Amino acid sequence: MDENYERYLKSAQEAAGQAAVAILQHYRASGPVTMKGDGSPVTPADHAAHEAIMEVLGRATPEIPVASEEGDEITGDRYWSVDPLDGTKEYVARTDAFVVNIALVESGRPVVGVVHVPVTGESYFATKGFGAFKKEGGRVERLRGRAFLGGAVRIVGSARHGTEALASLCAALACDEHGIERSSLGSAWKFGWLAEGRADLYPRFGPTHTWDTAAGQCVVEESGGAVWTAGRRSLVYDHSRQLNPSFVAVADRRYPWPDLL
Repeated sequence: MDENYERYLKSAQEAAGQAAVAILQHYRASGPVTMKGDGSPVTPADHAAHEAIMEVLGRATPEIPVASEEGDEITGDRYWSVDPLDGTKEYVARTDAFVVNIALVESGRPVVGVVHVPVTGESYFATKGFGAFKKEGGRVERLRGRAFLGGAVRIVGSARHGTEALASLCAALACDEHGIERSSLGSAWKFGWLAEGRADLYPRFGPTHTWDTAAGQCVVEESGGAVWTAGRRSLVYDHSRQLNPSFVAVADRRYPWPDLL
């Protein structure tokens, strides 16, 4: 592995771990929930995780600006893209399905990605050209997605966004005699499910930003999958606070998925 990528990955993993500690300290106690201007919730855990990540990345990689959901604007085409607590609605609802996202983006593409699940301790991580992995407990396994060989299509979707469009896609795919198996899951954990072979497709029709998807995209792509926008073009980040178009993430990029995707 490139020495810099290895260093950046270790920094991202340390930052994600510290953010998880901060989140869980608040998760075990009740706290205030306020609403941002866009109507999305924010909690003390979001801010505590943001501060923990900024401290680690600021110390370890001071040369790289950090674009955090809870932070300020940055400039440049090389930056950390951070969602300190992805799935705040899940956090508030106490579903446990929230994650920490940290990605290094270079020229519009994620080259390092960490998706960490605070409650379970599961951590998905990848670096460009060196594969994707999952760490759980003391065990690390390489992730290779799942080659789709037919049968029921396993779709994982958002529990809270774009549900009508997802239902339409499911109905279209179900015309195959094998049908579909549908699951709902909050946050970027869905990318981890694709990478470890628990799902085949993750369509997203609701709003997302760079920090919601960059880390998971790196993990999926390095496991053999893809994240496509219209025309099967890879999702690219033109801005650190980009509002993404609709996309579909697939575990097996080689399978000839129907054009309706």
